[in-house]
Amino acid sequence: MKTKHQDWLHQYLKNCRQINRSEHTIKNYRADLLKFFIWFEGNHDQLITRADGSTITIYKDFLTKGGTIFKKEKSKVLNRLMNIFKKPNKKLNSPPLLVQGPLSVGSRKRHLSSVSNFFEYLKQTHEDHSKLFAKNPVKPKIHSIKLKEMDINPTMNLRRNDWDKIHDSVYRTRERLIIYLLYWGGLRLAELCNLKTDNFSVKEKSLKFIRKGGYVHHLTFFKGDLIFGQLDYFLKNRRLDSEFLFTNSKGERVTEKTMYNLIMRILKKAGTSEGLTPHSFRKACATNLYLKYKDLLLVRDYLNHKDAKITQTYIDKMTLEGINREKNLVR
Repeated sequence: MKTKHQDWLHQYLKNCRQINRSEHTIKNYRADLLKFFIWFEGNHDQLITRADGSTITIYKDFLTKGGTIFKKEKSKVLNRLMNIFKKPNKKLNSPPLLVQGPLSVGSRKRHLSSVSNFFEYLKQTHEDHSKLFAKNPVKPKIHSIKLKEMDINPTMNLRRNDWDKIHDSVYRTRERLIIYLLYWGGLRLAELCNLKTDNFSVKEKSLKFIRKGGYVHHLTFFKGDLIFGQLDYFLKNRRLDSEFLFTNSKGERVTEKTMYNLIMRILKKAGTSEGLTPHSFRKACATNLYLKYKDLLLVRDYLNHKDAKITQTYIDKMTLEGINREKNLVR
């Protein structure tokens, strides 16, 4: 791998750690980008600064159909010199650098999304002093999510206008903290009920808690200031002292049924659309994160999904189509 390519990759992964990307996500980024570099260097004797839209189209075709990349052949002059000193009757076969099988549509788009994020980073870090990465060669249309009807989660998405209604109608700190944790944290109902006060880290603006399946998840909130502002006020003013964050009148952990009924009352009071449930907040969280960062792996890790295919079902298709329509109208 070319030294310059190694340097850019190292800088990018270092930046990912600085902005609190999970090690799992960073590992996936590294694997995706190494594959891209091997393919690129196996087909081009130049730096990725020369990559353009046609380069990415050819690479997409490689991911779709699969193929094998061998080490690039040396010049004819060098080959002749090597043949002079090569032992007779001994054939040297170089092993392939990369053997790629055909990728599914979802895997292909996720992979190209990693490449797009990398080029976007290079573009932003070079724009003040260089034109090397003036354009991102990966067009949004190539790696954007396109869901099949059968893949769409039946949970109704909480749209922005409904969120505004909820936010404007909730005044109690306890209820406001609940909707913030659902909308900005993407928590499940059971996870919300099981939260303990010592799960929160004020310094890191994060939450360390048990996810579905018994997994410990360290979640750094994207809206940490808003959530921890409500949390601080709530803890200072609540009457009962308990290890659990949300309790009943006896100081015991609130049940899922009680929490469900409370959230449904909040939705009804706000006059939101029919069909919304507590899980609608989680779907809205996934959709909002994807619209903001265009990074499926980031959303997957934030929601603590094992597979990005599950995450895709949480991203609302109608919202994405609406955004695309608005962009087309603006143009």
